[in-house]
Amino acid sequence: MVGSALYGRQFSLRFRARPKELRQLAAMLRSLRADISYQRLPLREAFLHASRQGQAGSALSDLFRIAAETLEHPGSTAYDAWQVALQTQSTRLHLSAEDRQVLANLGHTIGVTGVVEQTAQIDATLALLVDREKDAMEERARYERMYQTLGILAGVLIVVMLI
Repeated sequence: MVGSALYGRQFSLRFRARPKELRQLAAMLRSLRADISYQRLPLREAFLHASRQGQAGSALSDLFRIAAETLEHPGSTAYDAWQVALQTQSTRLHLSAEDRQVLANLGHTIGVTGVVEQTAQIDATLALLVDREKDAMEERARYERMYQTLGILAGVLIVVMLI
């Protein structure tokens, strides 16, 4: 019973983590935008600076760090670096497929277009992430308690069946 209750709780934690990750990601993208548009940092340095905005060792910090490290390789493009980072961190992130697609779309313009276009794309991505965060909060309110309860009920059902 305890095992299924813990499983239900663990599953429900994904609904709690997603809005938090989306907020942190938005803050890191704001930092990236400022580094690109105001400080005119090279993209690799801007990625590293954004990675330092997050919690050390977190999936989001590692996302930007891996993108920066991938840019060090000769012949590597910003798009390639961003895609490698997204693929590497996809299992550690609590983001939905739609959230990941929003981030993947950012990779098409970052490092390829001018500063104004990159800033506009980051702003568009931020607006989409704010909408995604609202959706995540609604899902959390709807499903978090349900999965906790289902875990407990499944444990009770198993105990009743064993008796």
